[in-house]
Amino acid sequence: MLSLKTILTSLIFIISIQHAHSEDLIVGQTVELEFGEDRGQAFGNVLEWVTQDGKVVGGVGFLDVYNTRFRNDRYKLQFYTRPATEAQPLISRHPIPAPNTGLFIFDIDDTIYGWTGTQGTFEWNMQKQQWTPSTRYSKDKMPSGYGGMKLQDGLLDFSGQDIRYKGKLAVTLPESGRSYNYYYAEGHLFFFHVDQINNSHITKIYAVRWKPGDPAVNDLTHAPTITCRYPRTTPFSWGQHQGRVVTVGNYGGIYTFVNGKWIEELEGSDQYSYQVYSHMHFNGVSYMAQYPTGNLFAYEKGEPVQIKNWPPKLPQVSESAREAMSMGIYGGNMYVGVWPWAELWRLDGPQQKWKYIIRGFTHPELTNSQVHPYEQEAVGQNLVLNHWGQRITSLVPLGGHLFMGTSSKGLDTWTEDRSFLDKHKADQYGSLIKLTLPGTTTVPIEWDAEPIRLSFRILPDRIEILHQQITLGTAKIDRPTYESFLNASPRRGTGVFSPTDMKSLRLID
Repeated sequence: MLSLKTILTSLIFIISIQHAHSEDLIVGQTVELEFGEDRGQAFGNVLEWVTQDGKVVGGVGFLDVYNTRFRNDRYKLQFYTRPATEAQPLISRHPIPAPNTGLFIFDIDDTIYGWTGTQGTFEWNMQKQQWTPSTRYSKDKMPSGYGGMKLQDGLLDFSGQDIRYKGKLAVTLPESGRSYNYYYAEGHLFFFHVDQINNSHITKIYAVRWKPGDPAVNDLTHAPTITCRYPRTTPFSWGQHQGRVVTVGNYGGIYTFVNGKWIEELEGSDQYSYQVYSHMHFNGVSYMAQYPTGNLFAYEKGEPVQIKNWPPKLPQVSESAREAMSMGIYGGNMYVGVWPWAELWRLDGPQQKWKYIIRGFTHPELTNSQVHPYEQEAVGQNLVLNHWGQRITSLVPLGGHLFMGTSSKGLDTWTEDRSFLDKHKADQYGSLIKLTLPGTTTVPIEWDAEPIRLSFRILPDRIEILHQQITLGTAKIDRPTYESFLNASPRRGTGVFSPTDMKSLRLID
């Protein structure tokens, strides 16, 4: 028979284990948020966990970035941790099943779309880990600067013919000319339009006031416009900052819509290059990714300010003709893709230090004896010198991963007269790269007219996002990362994402 002392000792041990187990399960926070009216804004920061000495160990927020041709899904919510020890990323590559040399990716809900130009648009199957032809975007509806975006409880579709919401007409476009590169923000639909008048091309930018529930706009005579200095101006970025909607033309002109009017904040020029390929908020700053410096520029209003050596360059390559082309947030850090050697750099949020991660290509060998890869081959094919330069076109976090598109300078097709690489190397042009690190999950959230509650849980081996007891996303973490949250407290509305912009946001005890 067991002694009373033995029984009591065993009970104390069992209670201690149960208590420790219950402590493991209760780390986390429930949040009630109400989106309110969707004006096309970035919803921004939700919360972050901060220790008593001010160290951020994790955070939650909504993403918003425009990379060259497409905007990401603004209803993507990212929950990240800062691992106690740094892990090496897992990298895999997935070529598009088409003879293309370029891939631009964007996301809607839980689908990644890959646009390849004349080869059409494909969809990435997360479960099967493979590409299939797109069912949403047919080959003849090529969404370069078109596509669509989630807006409240519907889909806003852009095309060369009109703009539709939930399948119904929202805006009738000008009858003549061509409309392109759409954007929605601050309750307005924006687009470029080029037309030929008296044998001269004129490019204008429209701002059409419209929101869900409004009747279709058929008359654009009262819509504010601005005429670009150079005909056939094309933008590579759209963005917004403190009520200002900003786009940058390929001649460097910065056109801003604010207080119902257009202004030209920076005059373009055909004498030198100045192009912006991406626009994103990170850690309280509105950044533009620029060519030919390859640096980020900080935008407040007026002319953006260059931040030299942000990101830096690899020592083996030339400092000329560099292009910061794509930006994204993953793991609470900013990632930037840089042409012409497809360098991927990461900015550590708290320490503001850059780290080189990978190249988007394994070939050719890095060199500073020429500015771009394969210059001699391009010239031999009667192409422009930088045709085979290498791009990371776009960065899309989804699930536990960061996805990247790759491309040559222009979207092209492999033909017999241009095939100078073996298939393994050729397939790297226009392939999807998947980068995976522990401790981050990015999931789609649905708009609701009423407040919704989301729970963020940190367990010893994983993190979870829950809605109505349904797990939306999960990611692995280690025990030390979990323990870093034990001495941290949640702080509402701060973080590395955009400033919070929703009707209400509160922490639930």
